[in-house]
Amino acid sequence: MDLDILFGEDQEEYDIRSVYRGLRASFDPFRLGDTMFIEKYRLSKTAFRYVLNEIRPLIQSKIHCTITPVHKLCIALTVLAKGSYQSSVGTDFVNPMKQNTVSKVLWEVLPAMERVLCQEWIKFTKNELCKEHFYQKYRIPGVVGSIDGAHLPILKPGTDEHMFLNRKSYHSLNAMVVCDHNLRIMAFNARYGGAAHDSFVYKESPLRTLLYQEFINGDIRSWLLGDSGYPLEPWLLTPYRNAAPGTPEARFNEWHSRARSSVERCIGVLKARWRILLIEKKGRYSPTKSVQISNVCAALHNICKFYNVPDPAPIVDRQRRIPIAVQQNESALKTRAERIRDSIKQSLP
Repeated sequence: MDLDILFGEDQEEYDIRSVYRGLRASFDPFRLGDTMFIEKYRLSKTAFRYVLNEIRPLIQSKIHCTITPVHKLCIALTVLAKGSYQSSVGTDFVNPMKQNTVSKVLWEVLPAMERVLCQEWIKFTKNELCKEHFYQKYRIPGVVGSIDGAHLPILKPGTDEHMFLNRKSYHSLNAMVVCDHNLRIMAFNARYGGAAHDSFVYKESPLRTLLYQEFINGDIRSWLLGDSGYPLEPWLLTPYRNAAPGTPEARFNEWHSRARSSVERCIGVLKARWRILLIEKKGRYSPTKSVQISNVCAALHNICKFYNVPDPAPIVDRQRRIPIAVQQNESALKTRAERIRDSIKQSLP
């Protein structure tokens, strides 16, 4: 090989890296206007600084030491917000760098955010304000939140593909989402593949164990709202099946549907804010990495809610899935749940 050509290529590579470093060094994201900052990174400047301070100790490694923690967080948020290929993020004038560098930075920042933010910001708590909101607006007492499943696209896995192929014939995670009246995510479980039914994901979740234990311990006046894909339980109210029009059962279903729509809006806002979760983006990450991405997006969603970052318009699922009704065995718990639902039905206007 001609040494002049070889050294010429090395010099060109060095020059490109030097240009990238210069562009990054000259750019301060905080000089962006507030609206532009949120549009680009989805967080407000205050929320960004909070996240940065929380994860800074974990991303100040000697790896990519020429890239500051600020720029590392900018890169990760841009990938999550746009759902773009890492190569297109790397050509952004704000974050100029090669695709492999973007990838390394992303997988330095995401584990740090998951480790520090998720446990702190995704917590299931019951509060009277939520109950009051649902009662005043929808006339259903005792509601502490709504539950639904969200399919989040992934790369076709190399093993156990059948566990991730959902009913719409694409590979996904089936994430359980529980939110309150303010669309704050209180529980999030993305560990199961798209072939799993909503009821299975719920029954295998720590949340179900917690709700059961709290019921046994005396909390008999708190419940979630779920569609017919979930089991009717004393702490989880679902619609009546095959309710005839004009009947009290149909009226209950109407109020129930309006109240439960909060979780559909929550999922729509989550996907609109972090577009990497959209099916249109064709999942580009393995199941394991997609779980991590999803967890971080859920925590960041709650941080946005806390810092009053305006919600984007929700993404509307034009192919809204029809829930698979679960078959239940008769039990004392189911009988108790039916009595609760019947009592609420009789009280509705």
